Amino acid sequence: MTDPIRILLVEDQYFARLALHTVIDAREDMQIVAETDKGAEAIGLYREHQPDVTIMDLRLPGISGFDAIAAIRKSDPKARIVVLTNYEGSEDVHRALQAGAMAYLLKDSSADDLLTAILTVKSGKRYLPPVICGLLSERMSGSELTDRELDVLRLITEGLSNREIADRLHIAEKTAKIHVSHLLDKLGVVDRTQAAITAIQRGIVHLD
Repeated sequence: MTDPIRILLVEDQYFARLALHTVIDAREDMQIVAETDKGAEAIGLYREHQPDVTIMDLRLPGISGFDAIAAIRKSDPKARIVVLTNYEGSEDVHRALQAGAMAYLLKDSSADDLLTAILTVKSGKRYLPPVICGLLSERMSGSELTDRELDVLRLITEGLSNREIADRLHIAEKTAKIHVSHLLDKLGVVDRTQAAITAIQRGIVHLD
């Protein structure tokens, strides 16, 4: 009999962890060897336990799941990570895959989907359900925003004017206006309200 797949569970919601235990503990070929509700602790636990697969939420206190994935992959480029999250924006999927995740699931996925993702990732392959592939296809490669444009977009979602954005970022109001114009073009929207809505829907900006 082969050894069970050793799993690190990173999830900050108690009942979500309980549900995952119910699914995984019922399997003889899988075992949760460590768990945490914090991204920073996940990095240390990964190094300590060297799990076969890590299940990672993205919304975590302190260090985000994105940053935890990147840190784990930096220490071990072969780390196999399954994202399980409520974040369903195309930008969220892109960022997680760029950080090194090999699978991306939403929390309303079925238990069978999760188990398939674990087995697929353990075999060294990527697992992206059709809904996630659809989100990725909606993301246009030409829509990359610069770091400064991202700063401006976050402040737009807070309802700040060009003058307030300029003051906050210590730039000229004219420069802020240029950044706003560029990001509207890249997002394919006509005004600031649509830009804010699009940013939130795509996961470019989170309100939490």
